[in-house]
Order: sequence, then C-alpha cells, then structure tokens
Amino acid sequence: MEPNNTYEQEIDLKDLMFAVLYRWRRIILVAVIMAVLLGGYQAVSSYRTQNDEETIEKTQKEYDAAVELYEKNQENCEREIDNLMKSIEEQQEYLEKSRLMNMSPYDVWKAETVLFVKTDYQIMPDMVYQNLNFTDTVLEAYRTALTNLEFLEDVAEKVDLDERYLEELVSVAVSGNLLTIDVKDETESGVNAIMDAMLDGVDDAKRRIRTSIGSHTVSEVSSSVGSQVDLSLQDTQKSQGDRLRTLNDNLSKKQDELEALEEPEAPETSTTSAIKSGIRYAVLGAVLGAFLVIFFACVSFLMSDKVYSAKELKNRYRVKVLGTLPVSAKKRSGLDAWIRKKEGRAGGTDISVEYSLIAANAANYAGDAKSLMVIGTADGKLISDVVGGLENRLTGVKVVTGGNVLRDAQMLRKLPECDGVVLVEQCSRSVYSDVALEIEKVKDLQKAVVGCVVFE
Repeated sequence: MEPNNTYEQEIDLKDLMFAVLYRWRRIILVAVIMAVLLGGYQAVSSYRTQNDEETIEKTQKEYDAAVELYEKNQENCEREIDNLMKSIEEQQEYLEKSRLMNMSPYDVWKAETVLFVKTDYQIMPDMVYQNLNFTDTVLEAYRTALTNLEFLEDVAEKVDLDERYLEELVSVAVSGNLLTIDVKDETESGVNAIMDAMLDGVDDAKRRIRTSIGSHTVSEVSSSVGSQVDLSLQDTQKSQGDRLRTLNDNLSKKQDELEALEEPEAPETSTTSAIKSGIRYAVLGAVLGAFLVIFFACVSFLMSDKVYSAKELKNRYRVKVLGTLPVSAKKRSGLDAWIRKKEGRAGGTDISVEYSLIAANAANYAGDAKSLMVIGTADGKLISDVVGGLENRLTGVKVVTGGNVLRDAQMLRKLPECDGVVLVEQCSRSVYSDVALEIEKVKDLQKAVVGCVVFE
C-alpha cells in the first residue's frame, strides 16, 4: 500500500466546528473567569470613581446641560411645527378661495385701460430757469392711490371679493405720461366690474391730486377686454401647489425630529450604575474569553499533525478503515455524548459487535495471508485489545502483536515474518507523519497493509 504523497490537506469546516465543540467546558470556564475578572474590576472601579465628589458634581452639571439643550430643542421644534401648521392652513385657504388660483390658464379674461396724463409743463426756450415738471409725480400719485390698501378694500367690497385676492388680479404701471391699468378675472362681467371700480378710483384721486400737486388732465388712450391663454398663470398655480407640498414635507420632518428627541436620563446612584457597568463588561469579558478559546482551538486544530478522525486517515493514505472503536469503554453522557453522536464517532455500538465487524473486514481484505501483525502508534493496551479481539474471531490466521515498530527495534525485526499488517491508530495521540513512516516501512518490505483500526 503506497502512502499518498501528493495529498493536499484541505480544511474540513465540519471537523473544525466539532473540534471546537469538544472544548465546550474550557470555553465556558474561561468565559466565566473573564466575565468575573473584567466585570468585577469595572464594577469596583466605577463605584469608586462615581463616589468621588468632583465626579458627582461633573455628572450633575452634564445632566443639567443635557436637559437644558433637550428642552430648548423641544421648544424650537414645537414652535416651528406650530408655524408650519399655520402656514399650511393659510396656504390651503388661499388655494381654495383665490380666484387667480382657481381660474383656467386657457380662459383668462383680461381688461386693459391706458390713460394719458398731461400737465401744463412747457419747455421755455432760451430761459436759464425752467418751470418745474411734476408729471412723474402726478403719475406716481395715481399709482399709489390705485394700489393703497384702503382703496383696494373699497374696490373689494364693491365686487364682493376679499382684498387679498383682489390685489393679485390688479396691476398699475406708469411709463412716460401713460398710466396703464390691467385687470384679470375668470368672467367678462367680473373683469368689467373691477375695471369700472378702478376707473372710479381714478376720478376720485384726480380732485385730490390737482389740489395737492398741480393742474393736469387725464384722458383715455385705449381700452380693451377679452379672453386669452395665460401660461404664466399656469406656472404661478403650480408654484403655489408646490409650496403647499413643501410645507407638508417640512412639517413631517419636524414632527419626526421632535419624536426622535430623547429626554436625558437622570444620573443613577453610584451602586446601580456600577452594577450595570459591571454587567456590561462581564458580558464583554465572557464573549472575549470564549473567542480566545475558540481562536486558539482553531489554531491548534490547523497546526496540529495529530490524527483527528478515521476519515482523514483514509483520505490521506488510502488505507482501508476496518472499524472505529471508542478509546474508553466508559459510556459518555450529556453534551459530550450528543456531540459524538452528531459527528458520528464510535461509541454507540456494543464493542463485541464492532470487533466482529473488524475481524470480518480483515478476513475479506487479507486474502491468503496466514499471519497478521498488529502495529501502530496507539496506546499499547489498545493494540493488545485489538490483537485479542482479532485472535478470537479470525480462524486460520495467526495474529501477533507488533506494537510501535518506530520505537521497538525487536518488533521491527519481526515485521518481515508476517504476511500482512493491521495498523492501530489513536485520535489525538497518533501523528500523521508517524503513520506515513509505518506505511513506508511496510511497503519497503513488500508487505500489505490490510487496513486500519482507529480509536476515537
């Protein structure tokens, strides 16, 4: 039987997991020790620190500052929420009642009246001093008179419309000697009524302006009324609708911000705080202790050359596994038994039954061999047990004890006398390099390795 020298070791994650699970006692022990040490140290240290007068005073000041900041942020959020809710109500009311927001941009009635304002100003040729030209002052006086709040309230009352919504329907502009009045509404009658009221305002203002500023005349240059498409109105309506959505979004964000505010917790007593701190560090210590054991268990598993399982022996050296036996006849219980069962380790069957199966496999694999030598690096008593188990069950085959031929020269000299060899290896004791040497010596003597018995 040739050792498999081209074997490339692969990490079996299942074997690694079970190798860690078998150390559950050590994991728990180290976790408890680390929890007690770290948690106890932190609890005592915290208790001593928090009983210091300076620490108590500092903690109280920090708590007072945190409460003050919390109350300030809460007050600001509540005030901003109230302002946003008022703005939303006003915007909703405006969108519902404003004529400008509810008229169709594709059917807007507009009226325009252009008035010419003439004063008695004349340029005097060849004169150094000219008469004062107050035309611009007169025009500005008309514009002010037609756009002041008192006048717009009177017009709004005449056309049964709120002053706020009338103001956005009327515009008054001056250019040169011209005074232009523009009015828009959703109906022809509405636009005419507003324009008439505005022109009445011009007549009322004329007497006051003549008295206060100077003599002048007002004449109508042009007047028009008609329905037209106003795409700029569509943009205005959209921007006002977007403003309402923005207000609602901001309100939702502020409400979330208010809900996210957490009121600071009052400083705990030194004993309670020390206990809580100790518990937190105890948990951290337990996790750290468990991690360290698991880490070193993984490193040990990966670096170790000791036989871990019969499956690994079979994969490495292509030897036939005659059977597996428990190292101890003592029946395991509890978690250890459950782990061994899940991994498929030996121990659930009667030993005599196992030896019968091992003997049957040896007889099948031995062929015409008349003598078998049992060798291996397992404990000597275990090798003797295998010899005894095979002697009683193999008829016509002489079974002799060879022991550890790597350490016993006398047994090594007897090796050529046998027809075949049965290896006996022990998990966590035998090493793969020794197994390879055993197989190599048997091969050099041109003897057959019938199979291997593994104690787990």
